[in-house]
Amino acid sequence: MMKKVVYGLATSLSMFATFAVSVASYVYVYQGDTPEELLK
Repeated sequence: MMKKVVYGLATSLSMFATFAVSVASYVYVYQGDTPEELLK
């Protein structure tokens, strides 16, 4: 039983990580010009 819970948790965590990276990459690529604050 415990193994199933851990496996499910790991799976959902990896899916969330993939989703977060995808969204971050999309935002980074399509934001256009880099804000001045980030260039300092």
